[in-house]
Amino acid sequence: MKRLKTKLMFIFATSILTISPLWASENPFIGSWELVSGKYLDGKGQWVHYSDLKLSAIKVISAHNFSFTTMKNIGTASEPVNEFWAAGSGPYIFSDTEYTEFPQLNSFGVVDNKSFSYRYVIHGSQWQTMRVENGELKEQELWHKID
Repeated sequence: MKRLKTKLMFIFATSILTISPLWASENPFIGSWELVSGKYLDGKGQWVHYSDLKLSAIKVISAHNFSFTTMKNIGTASEPVNEFWAAGSGPYIFSDTEYTEFPQLNSFGVVDNKSFSYRYVIHGSQWQTMRVENGELKEQELWHKID
C-alpha cells in the first residue's frame, strides 16, 4: 500500500511538472503589469479617471493567483508622496475573451465569493480590460507588461 501511494504521488508530481510549463506558456497573464490608465463609473454615474486621482498600480499574476497594490500620489509630479489606496489578491480564471478575479484578501470590503469579470484584449505587452455589469460599462483599464 505504501509503495502504491509513493508511486501515485510520483505520477501526480510528474504530470504536474509536465503539464504546468505548457499551460503557463499558454497563459498570457503570467508576469508583472503596470497600470497605464483607467477609469471607473462612480455611484453617481460619473466617470472617475485614474489620472485625476494620480493612481499607480502593479499587478503580479502567477499561474493561478493575482495580487495588486494601488497607490495614490498626494504630492506633486516633481515631488511625489505616495499613500496606500487599495490592494487585493486571490485566484483567477480566464478564457479567450474574459478574465475573472476572485478577491479573497482585499482592502476594499469585497465579500467572499464576489468576482470581477473583465472582457480583455492583449496586444503585445498591452492588456486592455473592460468590466461590464448588467449591460453597462463600469470600468476600463490599460496595463503594460513589465516582465
